[in-house]
Amino acid sequence: MAVFDAILSLITLPAIVLGLIALVGLLLQKKSAGDVFKGTLKTILGQLILAVGIGALINALSPIQVFFETGIPSGSFESFVTYDEAVVGAVQNANLANIGAEIAWTMLFGYMVHILVSRFTKFRYIYLTGHMIWIHAGAFAILFHSFGLPMYAVVALASVMDGFYMSLMPALAQPIMRKITGSDEIAFGHGQTLLNMLGAWAGKLVGDPEDSAEKIEIKESFSFLRDMSVSISIIMLLVAFIGAGLAMSQVGVAGFEETISAGQNWFVYTLLTALNFTAGVLVLLQGVRMLISEITPAFKGIAEKLIPGAKPALDCPVIYPYGPNSLIIGLISGTIGQILGMVLLAIMKWPVPLPSMIAAFFASGSGAIFGNATGGRKGAWLGGFLWGFVGWILISFAYKFQVFGDLAAFGAVGLGFTVPDAIVPSIVVWAIAKLFGV
Repeated sequence: MAVFDAILSLITLPAIVLGLIALVGLLLQKKSAGDVFKGTLKTILGQLILAVGIGALINALSPIQVFFETGIPSGSFESFVTYDEAVVGAVQNANLANIGAEIAWTMLFGYMVHILVSRFTKFRYIYLTGHMIWIHAGAFAILFHSFGLPMYAVVALASVMDGFYMSLMPALAQPIMRKITGSDEIAFGHGQTLLNMLGAWAGKLVGDPEDSAEKIEIKESFSFLRDMSVSISIIMLLVAFIGAGLAMSQVGVAGFEETISAGQNWFVYTLLTALNFTAGVLVLLQGVRMLISEITPAFKGIAEKLIPGAKPALDCPVIYPYGPNSLIIGLISGTIGQILGMVLLAIMKWPVPLPSMIAAFFASGSGAIFGNATGGRKGAWLGGFLWGFVGWILISFAYKFQVFGDLAAFGAVGLGFTVPDAIVPSIVVWAIAKLFGV
């Protein structure tokens, strides 16, 4: 009985489940014993490193939240951070009621559903963006878990939803991908597809693809914004110092240092809080990279054997070489969209997602490239802007109405989902569940 309990405990630990998935995938590919051991171990270590980053990130978020709570009159609005990896990582790390294990099993069975859909339908794509495989498995598992379903039902329903997502979204984006790349060799595999397509559809209405943004010359001096650690640090420094300024306007410097920073100089405390957030993100991403770099080949090898001739659906940077100018336009217009969205949400007294340079660069940048493909430079500006503005409304809606349940109770305190490909279908399922009184 003790042995059985030990085994049961192991297979409900997310790190162990993910390690088992990597083990099975590598064995099926007939890898050497050394490669199997290394891949399995590094997958487990990646999940554990990710948990360390989550802890640092949340520890940095708490003071920033206190800044705004202190500095803004009670009842004005609630703020939170929108970051998919942080949500799934925090929930999986907490593993309350075995939800972390449900995420891991959904990741495995969801990919199996994806392979079956791709093999037996016309949607022949192989979804290979590892962190998005993980994020969507997490989002859909959390969604169905929030309905109070047993583990087998959560994994079954989430896996079906996840598998169809990975097959259908690349197909939706493929006509625009052909315009962007000039070929039909690769597909788009990322959770931002729906808002990218919104930018492409809107681009047709406002511009001419012949008036391409790629004909504009952009100064090299802006290239430093492409470094994620720099861009995250800049935005978090701005957010933290604005929050600290608001707090000190209410309680003064002495009050700030007495009640918030525990005696530490306000400037030093605020500076370190912002940079600790960036450090937490970088540690988290290191864990994600290690986890994904080991587990993705296991999925890839299986899929390529079962779906010959399928197009690989790849991460958003695959389109950046085709639209470097649009990428920068998206960063700028997406940031503007986020800010205007935040203002509207504050007026509505909805929860306000803090600005995200990750979304502004990767998401709005891609939205601008999609917009440029159909509407030239006007489409690029609109595509990037719409991603920021509409995206922030969707993010706030999901957080306010707890579409994914009470994320804080699951371990993701002050965090919300970002990607529309997870949020939009989840809103549909959530609305249907509400309709039937679930």
